[in-house]
Order: sequence, then C-alpha cells, then structure tokens
Amino acid sequence: MPDEMQHLHAFAWLLGPLIFFAFGSYCLDSKNGFCFFPGTPYFHRVLRTTLFPTANSACDSNLGSLSRGGALKVHESRKADLASIRAWTMAQDPSPHTSSHWWYTDLTGEAREAFDRCVHSSQINDMFRSLFGQQHYCLDALEGMNEVYVTGPAREEEASNSDHVFYTRHVDGPMGLVPFVSVYRCLVGLDRNYLITTHCPLANVNMNVVEGDVLAFDFNREVHYISRDESKKSISDDFRVTLKVHYCVYPRVLAPLGWLFGLMNTAYNMSFRALFLKTINPSSYYEHFLAWNVNFNTVLFDCIETYIGQRNLIYIFFVLALWRATGVYEVFFALTSFVHYFRYISTFYVRRGIDFGSFKRDVLLFKTIALAQLFYHYFFPQTVPFVFDAVSVGMIVCGYAISVAATSAIGVDRTYFAAELGLVEPKWINQFPYGYIPHPMIVSQVFALLGLYKAAHFRAEWPYVVPMHVMLYLVHMLQEHFDVYLVYPSQLQQPQAASKKVE
Repeated sequence: MPDEMQHLHAFAWLLGPLIFFAFGSYCLDSKNGFCFFPGTPYFHRVLRTTLFPTANSACDSNLGSLSRGGALKVHESRKADLASIRAWTMAQDPSPHTSSHWWYTDLTGEAREAFDRCVHSSQINDMFRSLFGQQHYCLDALEGMNEVYVTGPAREEEASNSDHVFYTRHVDGPMGLVPFVSVYRCLVGLDRNYLITTHCPLANVNMNVVEGDVLAFDFNREVHYISRDESKKSISDDFRVTLKVHYCVYPRVLAPLGWLFGLMNTAYNMSFRALFLKTINPSSYYEHFLAWNVNFNTVLFDCIETYIGQRNLIYIFFVLALWRATGVYEVFFALTSFVHYFRYISTFYVRRGIDFGSFKRDVLLFKTIALAQLFYHYFFPQTVPFVFDAVSVGMIVCGYAISVAATSAIGVDRTYFAAELGLVEPKWINQFPYGYIPHPMIVSQVFALLGLYKAAHFRAEWPYVVPMHVMLYLVHMLQEHFDVYLVYPSQLQQPQAASKKVE
C-alpha cells in the first residue's frame, strides 16, 4: 500500500470519529439529509405554527390539514389550555422588575394538565414532522427542561445582570458539536404582548410570539435574541408569559445517542437556570463575576456560531486531520479552496428555504481560507524564488478593487442572492461597475486570479489552481447569465423580475 494509505489506517482512531461528527453536523434533519459538506445548500431549521385553529394555517386550521393518505386532519384549539396556564401563572404574583420562571413540575391541577396537552398537541407534532420525517426520526418531549417564563412590564435592564443575556445574540446550549441529534426549544405565547420580538438572524426569522404562536429553534445551534419596542406598549398585555417547551429529535437508528443527548441537555439547562437565578439580581462581587461570566460565554458562543459555525469547525478539523494523517498538504488545500463555489452554485439553484445567514457566513469563511492560501503561496513560494511582477500586482489590485466597488454598489445581501432567494425586491443597478462591465463581480475576481497566475513563480508551483478557480467562477457566471435554477410548480405561472447582480 502507498505510504499515505498506511498513514490513513494508522490514524483511523482520529479520522473515524471526525468523519462521524463532520457528517452528522450537517445531516440533522430530513431536509438537510444530503448536506454532507459545506458546499451543499443548507436549509434553515427554525419552525413556526399556532395552537389556535386559523383559516390561514395549513397545519393548524379547523379545516385541518391533509394527512399522508389524503384525509382531512383536524386540530383541536389549545386556547382554553393557554388561558388556564396564564391564570395560574399570574396567581403566583410574578415580579414586575425581573424575569420569573416556574418548572413544569411546579404547576398544579388543571394548569399542569393543560401544559401536558400543549406539549403533546397535534399542531406541534405536525410542525416537527414537516422537518423530521416520522419514518426516520423520534420526537421526545423533555419534561425536565419545560417551564413557564414571565417577563415583567417594568424591566430594569442592567448589563451586569444575567437577564441582559436575552437581549444579546446568543445560543442557548453548548452542545452543538454533537452530531445527528437536536434539542429544540419551542416558545409558546400565552398573551398579547407585541413589545418583545424574537429574532433568529441567521435564518432571517423575526417573530412576535403572541397568544397561541409557536416558534421553535435548535437549542444548541440557533443564534437568537429578543428586542423590545416600547411603541407597542399600548396594544400589549403588561406581562409577557411564554411556555418554554423542549423536544429531543434523533434518528431512530441512533436512539441511545438521542436519549443521552436529551439527558445531557436537561442537566445543563437545570444547572444554567440555577446560575441564572443566582445572578439575576447580583449583590456580591462573586455574583457579579458569575453574571459577567454568563454574559461573556454568551458572546463567545455567538461569535463561534455567527462567524465560523460549529459544523464548519468540525469540517476544518477533519481536513486538518487528513493533512496530518497523510502528510499531503494538497488534501487540505483542495478540500478548503473550492467549497464556496459549490455553495454558490447549489444555493442559487435551490433557492427555497435557505438559511441565508449561514450561507453568507460559510461562503465568506471558505472564500477567506481560499484567498489566504493563494496569497501565502504567491508571496512565499517554497521551491522557487519570489519574483516581483508589477503587471501581476496591478491586475490583482485592480481586480479586487472593482470587486469591492461592485459589492458597495449592490450591498452585501444582494451580492449573496438576497433577491434570488426572495428576501429583498429585485432592483436594477446602474452604479459603477454595473452598466460598464458585464458580470463585474465575477469578471473582476477572475481578472485578479489571472493576476496571480501571471507571476511566473506562482504558476510554476501551482499550475492548475488558478485555472480551476476560473473554471468554477465561469460555471457560476453561466448559471447566473442563463438563470439556471430549480423552478417550483407554484412559480410556473409567475413572471420573473429582472435584476442586475452577480455572485
């Protein structure tokens, strides 16, 4: 066997678990079942429904929804149950100045039975089954994490207490690296409180969780925060009462991992809640330190998920391990240099349900890694001496300057398909370089890449790299030029709006 293959065998103890974690970090549900590496499209995982039957809700209407066999499925309203829980909660005299909470086990009588009926409602089950297929995934309620949560009307917001964490971008749990399984937190609104909006910025979801509404997101992976709009105080109830209901979703073939993950999240949530309550009104230096620690770790986890992504971190560790095992740097180079092109092409083609924030984050991350490697090899050749080439440098500077100007003209979101994904209205751009250079974003970057290729020392060491970059850019440019994307049945009768943009 070649030495490299022998090295792979010797490092199987490391590569095996990393493959499991890397693959499982992308394949988390039925929609993302084929997302096995960062270049495939990634669909957002935030879910919404209502516990009240409405004429506009496909799965929550008195008219019902169609079951797999085509029969009409009727959902029962949980309005009375939510009113019962809220009445019990207000009878506990919650604080108007800070948040308050009661575990599910603290509830008594009818309120507890009503909580049970909401947790096991058909609306919430159907909401999850739209993302996690019944045949392949188990859905378990985590009673040890469930609670009633109250926000008082006279909030005393201080950056030094732990209550401040909810207004900061954060991820609730620290276990997002565990593969294949998810714990979901569902916020269920019990009243009319329009002051508070919950934001999931990566999924581009913003929602007032009011009476009957359900908003569900991954406890360990989804970045979120809340904001307060005092202008809506007159139309809102004084207290904001919500249920926090939790579910563990896992593949049936990995049931023991799902059970363990549910127990780990329950233990963590109870420990964190105890710390949170101890620091909600800090009085000692130690309690102020604990409150600072809560907020610091909140910011830290947000930075990791917002700017890198936990699943990308695992993927990068995996390709680094391949490099270490084989001793072949080209393996790392190849598996990190072209990821963003495949993500451009696949996302532009699929369009619907895309996790827009993750898409922007991932392509920027891998494009940065690719360019960093290109420029390192350009300025620090290993086998030939560096030769300054003024034309090469000029082409690089000119190309990337035009690319920056193009991004400035259309904005970052439009640069990354916001119009094509239906997030903003299509808009015709005439600002330079649009109207002067066809497909200026791609053409300018191809021009800069050819500037790298112009340098003899770079061309000698890496003869095929720039041609591969250029080829993938041109494939995407042709895809954009000829509008090659998946047309859904609902779009067949709709005229397509024109938009001048690129990449």
